[in-house]
Amino acid sequence: MQLSQKQIEHFHQESYLAVGPLVDDSKRQQLTDTFSDLQRQWAQEQGESLEDYCRVLSQWTNLWKQHPLFAAQIHHPDITAIARQLLGVPQIQLFHDHLISKPPRHSKAVPWHQDYAFWPVDKPTALSAWLALDEVTEESGCLEFLPGAHLEGEQAPQDFLGSDKDWGERRAEVRKVPVPAGWVIFHSCLSWHTTAPNQTDKDRRAFICIYMDANCRWKSSHSDWHPTNAQVSVAPWERFNTDEFPLIQGVNH
Repeated sequence: MQLSQKQIEHFHQESYLAVGPLVDDSKRQQLTDTFSDLQRQWAQEQGESLEDYCRVLSQWTNLWKQHPLFAAQIHHPDITAIARQLLGVPQIQLFHDHLISKPPRHSKAVPWHQDYAFWPVDKPTALSAWLALDEVTEESGCLEFLPGAHLEGEQAPQDFLGSDKDWGERRAEVRKVPVPAGWVIFHSCLSWHTTAPNQTDKDRRAFICIYMDANCRWKSSHSDWHPTNAQVSVAPWERFNTDEFPLIQGVNH
């Protein structure tokens, strides 16, 4: 998968790029069916009904450890090839994956934030590959970006429980990015983004892989509370251990 120069420039100028379809309907259905099976398993283990379980939890991390299908998905050749092109590096490494679900008529807005501010990584050479497992519309809570705000650099982490960031007059510049199922939105770890609640009667699920330059180092002081710190077995300022943070051995094609 080879991007055009125009696409690469769009990513660097705007902080995001939507590409697709990259995952066909058959594979996408396998991923959603597998996730549903895992949800039922986890709900049973917690002694909860599936409905109550899904009302409480909306995000699951490191699915690549839970099922071979997700383990294979983090190595998707086209998605990882695009990630390398956009980061401009020869090799990438998975920081972690996560699946975010906004159930029909029962979800909350995610406030404006930059991802990198919450990560124990030494430099912002990383991005998220946001795979839409369902059609994502403005009504179901699509990603929204403030284009170009990433060029202003890292800012203090946002309080997810506090008030939302006020862009003032810049609010008019916000871009909503609805995408069909199977499309992937690549966005910089410094992009400012938000999502609204799902106000439809359909699921809105996205499987996100966070890829970083394989030369990134562990900097726990950048986010000492992050749960991935418990998975690190190297010394500070060393490259992340590959057993918990897999190297992606893809070939551009």
